[in-house]
Amino acid sequence: MKPVQTYTAVALLSALVVSGCSSSEYRDRADDYRDAEKAEHALPDDIRHRDAMPIPQAERSAQARSGDVPRPESMRITGSDTPIVDQRTDEDAAWLLVQRSPAEVWPALQAYSDELDVAVTGSNPGRGEILLEADQASDLAAQRIELRQGVRRGTSEVRLRSVEDNRTLAFSEYDRTRLMGLENYLQASLQEGDQRVSQQAQTLHSTRNVRLVDRDGRQVLVFRLEYDRVWSELVRLLEDEFDEDIQRLDDFNRSEGRFYLRYVPQDERRRGFFARLFRRGPGADEHHYQLYLAEYNNELDLLVEVEPGEAAPVAVEEELLRWLERQLR
Repeated sequence: MKPVQTYTAVALLSALVVSGCSSSEYRDRADDYRDAEKAEHALPDDIRHRDAMPIPQAERSAQARSGDVPRPESMRITGSDTPIVDQRTDEDAAWLLVQRSPAEVWPALQAYSDELDVAVTGSNPGRGEILLEADQASDLAAQRIELRQGVRRGTSEVRLRSVEDNRTLAFSEYDRTRLMGLENYLQASLQEGDQRVSQQAQTLHSTRNVRLVDRDGRQVLVFRLEYDRVWSELVRLLEDEFDEDIQRLDDFNRSEGRFYLRYVPQDERRRGFFARLFRRGPGADEHHYQLYLAEYNNELDLLVEVEPGEAAPVAVEEELLRWLERQLR
């Protein structure tokens, strides 16, 4: 058979098969569901029925609960040389900075108080306070241990002061000695293997203490903390991180609330590498700014200025304050 005749026969056979299939009748069941009519289901009037699984009536109204989901704890990125407990000091007192959340520190504080030779007269995990009885035999005042969330999220601050008639007394050697004992105890007990937490003490670190806001077109870093705590943390952070020529802490003045620093923006740093090959780049007298910490509406504001009252460029202001916010979260 010739090829032309073969192709003709195949084409004719295919046409017959297709025409045979198309002539058949197929019912589309989708039309059945689309065109179906709702049937009325009538039950006899005398029929009895009840719930197969009845739900009993509640005897009391449900208590309103907060819908806020707790934020997860930040990952710990401290190096192996960073102590879990570090004693900090200022002009008036000393306290402990602990690299653990308040919920983790509270059980250790309770255990420490129970092991002392003085009675515990009060304990409030919600407020983070433990009150130790006065030592009448030695004429020593009562002491109060206070636990607070640190400036950085996932950290805690522990303070110990003598009290008398609900008055906080000046920090004494008696307080310092007991604080050192507490430091050693926490350092030994708060190891990685100790995973005890206090649910009641979790309220101590539910507040966001540091936030970046836009106020009248300026970026402002706002703290809901005491001045001493914020100042101490900023000094430590800037001394540790601003130790290069492109970001350097030159000086600070606590009485004025000012940090004097040099900060080269990131985009100019990237250009600066190639520019330095041709002896160009940011000059030594450029990019000098001031961080100004001031009280505002019962909070603390941190501003970036070129000179007192003169705002820094918007890009520098936002970049520097966002970096600080990330470090302090």
